[in-house]
Amino acid sequence: MTAVYLLVWKHELTDADAGSFERPLAVQKEKCLKHIREKGVDESQIVFYTSRSDLFRDVERDRVARLVMNDIGRLAATQEDLEGALFELKMRKIEILCVEEGFGEGKQK
Repeated sequence: MTAVYLLVWKHELTDADAGSFERPLAVQKEKCLKHIREKGVDESQIVFYTSRSDLFRDVERDRVARLVMNDIGRLAATQEDLEGALFELKMRKIEILCVEEGFGEGKQK
């Protein structure tokens, strides 16, 4: 199955969002779906995640073949956590597709 991981950092919210993650998550979801279509990936087996723990629970159960996200920096808040997550994904041979290269503008350095 193709997992789509959606995450918006709190500091990315604008005044117009009024504390709600709904609009930025919808924007990210649409970007990921567009990227999936551009890559010719089968859309019938897509599962959306907003919880990293739920995502990695399915990774550990070998349910995920491909992971799509806005940018790689969405996977973890720290470099150490990111390296651990990437190790797990590579060990399980999960294809990673990112809409944007790098860590994205929202990642806190």
